[in-house]
Amino acid sequence: MNFGSEITKIKNGTIAQVYVVLGTESYLASVARKTLTDSLLTSEELELNFGAYDMEEVTIGTALEDAESIPFFGDRRVVFVDRPIFLTGEKIKSKLEHDLKWLESYLSHPSESTTLVFFAPYEKLDERKKITKLLKKTATVIEVNALVEKEMRKYVKDTIENEGYRYSPEAFELFIQLTDARLSVAMGELPKLFLYAQDTKYITKEAVQELVAKSLEQNIFALNEYVLKKDVGQALNLYQDLLLQKEDPIKINAIMTSQFRLLIQVKILEKKGYQQGDIAKQIKTHPYRVKLAIQQMRKIKEAALIEAYKGLIDAEYRLKTGQGDKEMQFELFVLQYAQKNSLKKTGTRI
Repeated sequence: MNFGSEITKIKNGTIAQVYVVLGTESYLASVARKTLTDSLLTSEELELNFGAYDMEEVTIGTALEDAESIPFFGDRRVVFVDRPIFLTGEKIKSKLEHDLKWLESYLSHPSESTTLVFFAPYEKLDERKKITKLLKKTATVIEVNALVEKEMRKYVKDTIENEGYRYSPEAFELFIQLTDARLSVAMGELPKLFLYAQDTKYITKEAVQELVAKSLEQNIFALNEYVLKKDVGQALNLYQDLLLQKEDPIKINAIMTSQFRLLIQVKILEKKGYQQGDIAKQIKTHPYRVKLAIQQMRKIKEAALIEAYKGLIDAEYRLKTGQGDKEMQFELFVLQYAQKNSLKKTGTRI
């Protein structure tokens, strides 16, 4: 990954005329954006010599007009081009017509006094397109791809330590879990922990538990844990909390079903000898989700997972066909699943 080296070059004054910031990691893209503006323009110049244009709202011609303009009371103009969808293979629904011939002409002879930056929040560009080929020949590409878990952990650890904070191992592991090992989410949550621990400079597990926001998916992950453990009380309490947060029973059931489907898929693929990374590619999901699924499903027999999955499918059918009270369907599923598995353990015929 070339992100660090290119950012260092910019800070040291080695500036290209055209950049492509390519990838889906929004936090790293924001770092690149700030580094470019801070390194190239003073606060006064920012008002006169900076422009940002969203290609889903205006045409590339508007951005190029700015790029070809002479800087006002400064040495350089900086022009950002956001969401250049025309560089991808995606179908464009917009009615805007982008003058790519003009862009080709500009890239062949870019303005020496302008730094033009394309922020492409995509996994890849369409290499078959003439404009993409020309851009990649002309531009310096800064990769901002999603970090693998190991890289993400190091980045977060370094950030915490550079800010002068320490943390317990349990706090760090919980933080990674609650942020789904996603850098953008983690970096958005860290300021709350820094503020909370500003006196002690020590981040505890309790602080993480209290301050880091849990997504609906994470709450439902915990809900599935309670179901599989047949902890009826905890499962129903968490379900009631979600209902109080105005979550829809059908949505809750749908996410639970998808998570159980993931557990079953991971179980089957692991039995076939697939490793964590290969499983993630096979079922097209984040590797950290696969890691958590492996940890969760190893405690549970495949038959129990399939039984829970079938129970959720039945509950979904009742929810969508209006059979009984919507909020009661999950409670019925939990009670039936816990009772059935308890009877099986004791050898009682059902």
